[in-house]
Amino acid sequence: MRLFTKILIFFIALVVILSIITTYAGINSIEQIAVDELEKGLVSDINLFNFAIDRELDHIEAHLSLISTKVRFKKAFLQRNHAAIWQLFQEDLQEKNIDIIHLANKGGLTFVLSKGLRNVPVIIPPLPESQRNIARGFMFVKAGSMDRVALFVSIPLRETSGLSGAVTGIVIIDDGSAFISTVSELLARKRNEPVFISILYKEKRVFSTIFKVAGSQTQDLRKDITDTIYGKGEKYIGKTLIGNTGYFTIYKPFIYGKKITDWAYGIAVNENIFMPFKKRLLYTFIAISGLSTLAVILVAFLITAGITPSLNRIVNVCKDIEKGHTKSRIDVTGISVNEFKLIASSMNKMAESIAAREKTIGEHIESMKAVNNELKEKTKIIRYERKRLLTILETMDDGIVTLDERGVVVYFNRAAEVITGMNRHQTIGRHYKTIFKSLNIIPDQQASSLELIFEGPSSPLYLNVHISPYTLESEETGHVILFQDISKEKKIEEFKADFISSIAHDIKSYLVPVTGFLNRILREKYGRLEEPLREKIAGVQENTSKIYHLVENYLNISKIESGRLELSRAAMDITEALKDIVQLYGPRVSLAATGELPPVFADRPYVERVVINLVANAMKFSSEDSPVLISARRDGDFIVTSVSDQGVGIPADEIPYIFEKYRRGSFGKKEGGSGLGLFIVKSIVEAHGGKIWVESASGKGSVFCFTLPLLKEEVKC
Repeated sequence: MRLFTKILIFFIALVVILSIITTYAGINSIEQIAVDELEKGLVSDINLFNFAIDRELDHIEAHLSLISTKVRFKKAFLQRNHAAIWQLFQEDLQEKNIDIIHLANKGGLTFVLSKGLRNVPVIIPPLPESQRNIARGFMFVKAGSMDRVALFVSIPLRETSGLSGAVTGIVIIDDGSAFISTVSELLARKRNEPVFISILYKEKRVFSTIFKVAGSQTQDLRKDITDTIYGKGEKYIGKTLIGNTGYFTIYKPFIYGKKITDWAYGIAVNENIFMPFKKRLLYTFIAISGLSTLAVILVAFLITAGITPSLNRIVNVCKDIEKGHTKSRIDVTGISVNEFKLIASSMNKMAESIAAREKTIGEHIESMKAVNNELKEKTKIIRYERKRLLTILETMDDGIVTLDERGVVVYFNRAAEVITGMNRHQTIGRHYKTIFKSLNIIPDQQASSLELIFEGPSSPLYLNVHISPYTLESEETGHVILFQDISKEKKIEEFKADFISSIAHDIKSYLVPVTGFLNRILREKYGRLEEPLREKIAGVQENTSKIYHLVENYLNISKIESGRLELSRAAMDITEALKDIVQLYGPRVSLAATGELPPVFADRPYVERVVINLVANAMKFSSEDSPVLISARRDGDFIVTSVSDQGVGIPADEIPYIFEKYRRGSFGKKEGGSGLGLFIVKSIVEAHGGKIWVESASGKGSVFCFTLPLLKEEVKC
């Protein structure tokens, strides 16, 4: 087939397709406009129906209010004269389209006014016995064996006539209802076509004039309709299939006050009203499309007559480029059509661009090969490093456990398996709490170390645990747990502490008679002493006392390190204890005014030992005539005790280490001592639940402060 023929056929097909699309789109657009107008009309109709319902309810309310204020009604109601009430209702309401009147006053009384219901037993559903406001809306009334839809208005009598109870007027809604007939005729005249009215209760049409056409089996509503009118409390407008026929419908919820009730009402119009209009539009657009197609065929024939030679040149070069001959170019001078000249020039530029890109792609491929080789080498190195790292971790004597961000075990090395006696393959994938029950890791916890007791398969183990967080490049987080079995070291420490305690206790028992014997010699119980001999014996006594205190310190250290420091805590007057200590040292040590302080909860001998140790240090590192001041004050739930001096002070670089074991100050004139005093002081204070610190500067003296908790009763005050 020639190119000319193909182009002509293409244009004809294109015009036909465009005509069909245009016709369809035009019909749909006009139909949509008509549908929009119909929806506006439906909104107007439903508002008219809503107005009719409100007007009918107002009509019932007005007549009931008028009757309840009549003297005849009051008198008959108070006398319970049913016949008089019945006659009054017949006289005043027989032409008002009210079918049933119900009186409620500690019971119920029903009057049937409608002739069609005279011989039918009527049951009114229970109404509130005491109503303060007027109630109105839809309800079900059982007439015979059928539940009928009705409009009702209930008026409390005590607000209208001084009587107690309520009067309810009811209008039955059915095919013979004057209210329904009036509204249907009004809507039909307005639209000049049948309009169907429906009353809805929850998901069903409980009454509808459409039942005569579609049958009563069309009661159910779609879920999207009920969700809109009951769930959102909004109008629903749309196309609905009722029976086998499509209708345009509008539904609106019945809202009483501001509350959405279970009732709604709606209007339906048959969609076939558009069919004649659609047919006229279709014939019109078909005629227009046919004429347009003929015109396009003529124009396409004239246009395509000179296209073939130019296209043949372009097609031949395109075939060469397709075969890989990117150097082929189109001779623009042999093309007569300007548009094809532009196409040929663009294709020449495109061929040049393809040739340039071929060169660039070749260069990139070579670069990618080099990068690929480099990646292979780096992957090989990474695999080797990973293998070496796993080898190191598996040969370590320390247990290593890796957790993900949820605390689940993802790695468990050989040492961890040996120490805990747990199978690693059964442990990986479980939460760390199943392994270390007493360990608690918080999500943002920083690096920390602690000791814990692990319940091993045979006996408890002492573990030294170090916890560190980690974050990978992929932002995955977790923790690494490194632990060592220090059970042997713990047993050695316990043995050492027991050994030191035993030796120190024996030395202390031997020093007691020596000290007593030296005291008796110095008091000349065994004869008069020459002064040189007295000085020598006094020196021996002083050294014996130092040995005694040194042994006492070692005993305290042994108790502290083994956790056997026992405190006999009770209510203690800190001011009284400080006064007793001041009296031991004479005028150089003084007590600042403390006022009346509440008692602390502490072991008095240990607290006195703390204060005496701090006072002795203050006197030791200051001149002979330099005063030492003791003070105490309350700070919240604690008493803060301070010992200050005007001595040599402590250099800033030594303050962080001053409370360490065997740390002796090298900044004073006197360097004697074991270096255990401040360590013991800190341990005693912390055992009481307090803390200790020092404020000092070199050459400006020092202030040692520690806290003790108040007695609990004082804390509550």
